[in-house]
Amino acid sequence: MLVRRTSLRLVLAATTIAVATTAGAAPRAIEWTGTIGSTAITPEDAERAFARPPVDAAADPVVRVDESALRYYVAQHATARVEAEIRRLRALYPGWEPPADLHRPAGAGEDQALWDLYGKDRIDDLKLEIDRLMVRRPGWRPSPEMVEKLRRKEMRLDLVAASERGDFAAVTQLAAREPLLIDGADLDVIWRVAEATAATATKERALDLYRLAMSASPGAEERLATARKAMAVLGPDGVAPLVAEERAGEFEPLRLDLARARIGAAAKPGAGVAPTADDVARLVTAARAADAAPGDAALLGWYDLSRGDAAAAFGWFEIARRRGGDADATLGAALAADRAGRRAQARDIAESKADDPRIGALYLDLVIADLTGAKRIAPSPERLGHLTRTIERLESGEAAQALAWFAHDARQYEAARAWFAKAMAWRPSAKSAEGHLLALKALGDRANFDKLAVDYRERFADLVPVPGFTTVAATKRGGPAKKSCSALLAGTGSHAADDLAGRHRPAADALAAGWCLMDLARGDEAIVAFERAGRDPRLASEAAYGRSLAHLRAGRTDQAASLAASGGLTAARREEIGRIALAQQAIARFDARDWRGTLDTLDRRRLHTAEPRDLATMRGWALHHLGRTTEAHQVFAVLDAQLSTRETRMGVATTTLGPTARN
Repeated sequence: MLVRRTSLRLVLAATTIAVATTAGAAPRAIEWTGTIGSTAITPEDAERAFARPPVDAAADPVVRVDESALRYYVAQHATARVEAEIRRLRALYPGWEPPADLHRPAGAGEDQALWDLYGKDRIDDLKLEIDRLMVRRPGWRPSPEMVEKLRRKEMRLDLVAASERGDFAAVTQLAAREPLLIDGADLDVIWRVAEATAATATKERALDLYRLAMSASPGAEERLATARKAMAVLGPDGVAPLVAEERAGEFEPLRLDLARARIGAAAKPGAGVAPTADDVARLVTAARAADAAPGDAALLGWYDLSRGDAAAAFGWFEIARRRGGDADATLGAALAADRAGRRAQARDIAESKADDPRIGALYLDLVIADLTGAKRIAPSPERLGHLTRTIERLESGEAAQALAWFAHDARQYEAARAWFAKAMAWRPSAKSAEGHLLALKALGDRANFDKLAVDYRERFADLVPVPGFTTVAATKRGGPAKKSCSALLAGTGSHAADDLAGRHRPAADALAAGWCLMDLARGDEAIVAFERAGRDPRLASEAAYGRSLAHLRAGRTDQAASLAASGGLTAARREEIGRIALAQQAIARFDARDWRGTLDTLDRRRLHTAEPRDLATMRGWALHHLGRTTEAHQVFAVLDAQLSTRETRMGVATTTLGPTARN
């Protein structure tokens, strides 16, 4: 072994912390404790403490020294192991010397085959082969060295497995049971035990183990690796005592690691300690090197961003991106651009890697801010398509709700309904529930409206009431009272309007029955009922409104417009009738294949209100038939990005594959 006396004391102190003086400790471990604590020992004494009584190989010619492990280490060119094994055999067999043919190729005997399995960590195969040899060769037994090394190898494998799964208590227990596992030639075990000790005991004891690894390390590379392992566990400040033991500048690469660690810690939210000027200068120099990796530039970007210097941060992130930086560099560049007031640039950067969940979330925030801001910015068809795909991939309820409200306000009710439904599936809220009901009402979907209205009222106490479809109310002098449509129309048969026109029916009942008849698509009968209700001056405006809608439903646009212009309706209702009338005119002209007339009517209507999805689709086809392919394609692309349907996909495909475009 290569462990000095003082180093072995550190091993004992560190590894017995979790299970010191436990009942399960091996008796020889107790003897070992007493030996170390009482006298100074040499490496040879350390070997004897765990070996059987020494045998004089020279005096007893019958004694057979098992040199197979030694020859195995020679074959593996494991110089440190060879030297340790020679010292062990000399301590165990006084007078023994390494054979002269040690470095010549060894024979492939059965014992050597066992050591080969041992060296490859094929423990189960090794045990099986030992059992087979014992059957084939009665009286044969594996050497004591093989038995002992096999036992220790199994414990090492158990220790590594416990370390890999993060069971640090088991690691320290195994190290305490078998102190020789912490062999100076096995740095990996020392590192693992040190990490476990830091987690289960104190960092001071872990530092002692790292010191042991440093003293046992054969070269500068191993010492640097140990220092880096220690820094990862103990932190930049905890590793300082090891750095103080530097030899001939061997830890210069570590100082850059320390600078990275301190700057990274300072970049975290709420960090109270700033890095030194030397740390920053060291990292800046490394980041500006021609062959520098992108990570250093990105780290400086996060540090500057944490200090509020968005412009400087953006510069570093752009350097990192040019050098092939990962998603963190793109995320940082987008954040820095946004904080510097360059939202459009931030949006473009985030869009380039929106497949990453974090960047995608930022991209949604940036685009939704445009849709919901005081000055709304409508996205291009390409961006709208990218936006909808990102929303669906991330299943963002907030973004779906924002896009749904944007579609609703543009009277794209079908798209609004679909996106409100997605928002309710991904992140239910009272606001999305309200929008969903409004979209269903605008589409005339009474069945789903009634069903969901009850469900949403039960789920959301803060839901804004959404008026449902026509509630039949008969106003009476004694106060308001509600009547069902079945009660109002009972006994009237198919001539309800004639019965309601009679003098035995109150005007309020006639008005309510008119709305009932509208819901039943009995428009002509509804007109008669509304005329009866209009004889009461108090109901004249409501009745005129109902008559106008009934005429529109029957396709009599001119009569509806005439009633609206008569002055009996409010301005809002006159505008509503006008919008519907223009929409019907556009539909009539489209059906007559009057493409230019269709566009003229749609343009007049769009001066007063946003264009709903069905009329926008009509506009796209009218443009297509007029040969204005580019404009038609843009219309269909926007509609398809909002909500892809068979018709929008057909429109996009048709206008994309068109042979010519006149504009």
